[in-house]
Amino acid sequence: MSKVLFITEKVSFISEGIINHLKAQDFEVLTVKPDVTAISNFLKEDNGNDEEAIDPEVAALLTQESGEGEGAAAAPEEEKKDIPRIFILYLQGEDNLMIDVLGYIKDLVEDRGIRFFVIGTQEEIDTVIGKKADYVAQLYTRPVDLGELIKRIQKEGEAVDKLKEFKSILIVDDDATALRSMKNLLATHYKVLVANSGVNAITILAKNKVDLILLDFEMPIVNGPKVLEMIRSDPNTANIPVMFLTAKGDKRSIMEVLRFKPEKYLLKTMLPKDIIDSIDEFFKTKR
Repeated sequence: MSKVLFITEKVSFISEGIINHLKAQDFEVLTVKPDVTAISNFLKEDNGNDEEAIDPEVAALLTQESGEGEGAAAAPEEEKKDIPRIFILYLQGEDNLMIDVLGYIKDLVEDRGIRFFVIGTQEEIDTVIGKKADYVAQLYTRPVDLGELIKRIQKEGEAVDKLKEFKSILIVDDDATALRSMKNLLATHYKVLVANSGVNAITILAKNKVDLILLDFEMPIVNGPKVLEMIRSDPNTANIPVMFLTAKGDKRSIMEVLRFKPEKYLLKTMLPKDIIDSIDEFFKTKR
């Protein structure tokens, strides 16, 4: 059952109807006021730690980077609390004083892949959201076409609950900050393993089955192409799809990446939601 976080100052007759329609379609709907603290409480994991705590896998990588210990190949994350992945903001005359809430949600969309929908009158949407709102998946003006809304939310719920639940991704990057950012982004959708070098990646692949490898192209010592060569030379890993991660988007650099025939390449400068959409689309075509 997918969880939907329904954000509204108060539940009205109309918003209650939308909530009941979602529940009738087997969504678990949680209601919360438009408050950063209240929203963040629904996103805390069941591990007793503060939300901003660094997870053990990334901590190990950061420790190695600072020279305080040896790096270790990471194991899959433990099962996390089933937090809401779909947010619906229901506007009822609010003004732009919600800027802190919207900024917080925008960060969640970019960092954790949350899908964000907004319902309101055209005036409310223009006042609160404005015209530049790339982080909003869809804007709905009242009166809402419930059939269209439910269909879209169902599609998002299926993407979260079914497609992504069974897929594992290994991320390989020597940059601990980039590795952590990518891991945090994808961990809300997939089972994620991480490695901070080609050697660690090969060690992980010897013990774990993954569905996709995201491989940094520009790693030092053993670079991405060399790691790809090792992966393809082993019959046990030869058929694992590999996407290169690259920070260089100029034509010459991209041609160099494509020369090694990866499944595709992802620019590190892409918007997080575009990275997720690219990986989603890849798995959909492989079904």
